[in-house]
Parts: sequence; structure tokens; C-alpha cells
Amino acid sequence: MNPALTACPECDLVQRAPECVESCAVHCRRCDALLYRFVPHLLDTGLALTLGTAVLFVIANIYPVMSLDLQGRHVSATLAGLAQALAAAGMTSVGVLVFVTLVLMPGLEILALLYLLVPLRLGRAPRRMGLVSRLLMSIKEWSMVEVFVLAAVVSIHRLGQIGRLELQPAFWAIAMVMILLAAIDTVFDSRTLWARAPGRIA
Repeated sequence: MNPALTACPECDLVQRAPECVESCAVHCRRCDALLYRFVPHLLDTGLALTLGTAVLFVIANIYPVMSLDLQGRHVSATLAGLAQALAAAGMTSVGVLVFVTLVLMPGLEILALLYLLVPLRLGRAPRRMGLVSRLLMSIKEWSMVEVFVLAAVVSIHRLGQIGRLELQPAFWAIAMVMILLAAIDTVFDSRTLWARAPGRIA
């Protein structure tokens, strides 16, 4: 059977992409852009990573991120609490941005991944698979967990100079969420996902 025709997302060259039998990355013959990745046991690997991310994301939103003891005063906040504190301090737009990029969008990304992967792993194609796949690509652009983690790392030294700072479970959980989301990006490939969808429902 001949490989299906594939259009390069960068230069629009239509070509026959080779089918892989083991882990590989297929690139465009003209511009070398990535066409798709093939990961053996994609559904099992992707679902395991996503479930782990979901558990850690719940932990990250339940427990405080950091606690600070300053002049006899103890302060701690969850991720949503940080957004609320910014809004209460008169920085409503910043608070909304923090909530959207740190809580809402990562949560929707995880839910969309579970919506796609769980039915496929059970041998069924999820309803509106095409729509959810497109939404997932848009959501990823607004999910910025790594920005928060890097900003937190930078602020740890400064906060430690003015008081007694302790990193709480949510900080380590959100850091692991960042790592796992990056790992999911390396194994998640919509082309392979569609190839394994029974009935190819759009």
C-alpha cells in the first residue's frame, strides 16, 4: 500500500511521506519541516502521561504554591489565590491573565487530551474529534505553565532575602506538570491519532 499524500505545513509541498514501523520523525523533503512523528504505543504512552499530568494539576490547584513568613506574618496562596490577590491589588487584567494562562488553559488542554485519548484507547472515536483536535492546538498557545515556573524560580531568591520562604507541594506539582506537558508534546501526533481512529469521525 502506498503512503498517503501529505502537504508540508511550512512550504505546502505535497509528497508521499514514508510510513514508519518504529519510532521516527518524518521531515519535508524540501524545507526539512517536521511532517509527523511516529511513536509506538502512542495511545498508551500519551494516556499515561496525560493521566499523570491531570493528577498533578489537581494537586497544584488544591495546595499552596509557596508560603512566606515575614515579620511574624504567615502568607500562602494557591494558583487561583495568586490571581485573586493580583486582582485585589488593583491589577485585575494581570490577575485574569494569570488565571487564564496558568489555570484555565492548562486545565482545558488536559481535558481535551483525555477526551481524545480515552475513547481511542477503548477502541472508539470520540464525537467531534476534528473540532476538539483544532481547539487543542489553539489552547496550547495560551497555556503558559513554563512562564510561571521560570518566574517563580527567579523570585525565590528575592523572596528568600526578605523572609522565610518555603516551597509547598503545589510548586513541585506545577513544575512536574510543565515537564509532562512538554513530554506529551513530543509523543502526541494528530496524524497518527487520526490513523488509529475507528471510522475517522470528523
